[in-house]
Amino acid sequence: MKRFQRILVTNDDGVEAPGLAVAERMAVALGEEVWVVAPQTDQSGVGQGISVHRPLQALRRGERRYAVSGTPADCVMYALASLCADRAPDLVLSGVNWGANLSDSVMYSGTVGAALAADHLGLDAIALSQAYHAGYEPDFSVATAFAQRVIEQLLARRARDGNCCWSVNFPMQPLDSIRGLRFTRQARGAIRTPTLTPVIESDPHSGQWLGFEGNARSLADPRCDVVALREHYVSATPLHGTRCNESLLERAADDLEIDIRS
Repeated sequence: MKRFQRILVTNDDGVEAPGLAVAERMAVALGEEVWVVAPQTDQSGVGQGISVHRPLQALRRGERRYAVSGTPADCVMYALASLCADRAPDLVLSGVNWGANLSDSVMYSGTVGAALAADHLGLDAIALSQAYHAGYEPDFSVATAFAQRVIEQLLARRARDGNCCWSVNFPMQPLDSIRGLRFTRQARGAIRTPTLTPVIESDPHSGQWLGFEGNARSLADPRCDVVALREHYVSATPLHGTRCNESLLERAADDLEIDIRS
């Protein structure tokens, strides 16, 4: 039985990305009406950014399918302001991203950015990402096999937990080795320092690729997202949009107001 009247699907890899088709198939299995509104081009790494100084354009790619000249967060907002203005989606799915969004990389992820944009607007949202091994062709078999069951498990918690906003990562492992779903925290420390690599080694004017030196192998907390994937679990991390450090604010409660006028 389909439980959602309307589902919005987006991503950050672009409207032609194979992972978007995977997410769309999940949405069709879960919802009566599916809208696909995704970026025209690859928007990896844009986080929750929106287009402020340039207009958005949407090209129709089929029935309830649009390519938007903006970021993943733009796509969510465009859909709500225009295509789905009559009724907001019951659920937003972002992905399936080709590449995990774990630890420190979460803040840069356009896939996660779309889910957070939806959460800010009061919508249930789930970001879906498939880990991979460098040099391999895209393989979404783990996400395809388990995503629908994971989504159903997460959405079943809404009555107790309130609004649903999650980042889900699928390990790149044989299907028969997947051990289950683990609820995780976002690890810290997987990214240590930025790096720059010349596009053409012999040409200093060719530009440079931005990268990072990682430290994920040193992480050992079994409740963190990085270790969960390493141990062949699907990782589900709850998200919230505020950047406020609540624990620090609580510790500062006695000095919540300080007179700085003199």
